[in-house]
Amino acid sequence: MQYKLHLSYRDLVILHDHAESSLPMEAAALIFGQVKHQSILANHIRLVGNESLSSTTSFMMDPEEQYQHLIEAETLGEELVCIFHSHPAPPYPSKRDQENMKLNPVAWLIASKESGTWVSKAFIIEDNQIQELDLLLS
Repeated sequence: MQYKLHLSYRDLVILHDHAESSLPMEAAALIFGQVKHQSILANHIRLVGNESLSSTTSFMMDPEEQYQHLIEAETLGEELVCIFHSHPAPPYPSKRDQENMKLNPVAWLIASKESGTWVSKAFIIEDNQIQELDLLLS
């Protein structure tokens, strides 16, 4: 099944700006919306702080902050559809990311500036296999 992540260009710029301002640490965000068939519709993003002690190569979100964003999304009739973070490496899920993807089975959007400009790619884990999603910007 080929999933597609629909995200506004404006939101991608906000995510990249968040990643840029967080350097050299990894940045993180939660993306909320709906899933309809194979389309993941991103309606709004919530930038979150990185609580990791080794945040140049990992990220950890404050559970209370996550909870508050989840409650807010629920009141809007939305759900967590994607987790964003930046990488100091290519935009592909690390071994740690892959383990976290199993615990959080939503789309994962990873940004990297390894090539000098921000590049983002989206992934999902299905049947223990990492699959790249089509990232459709509007």
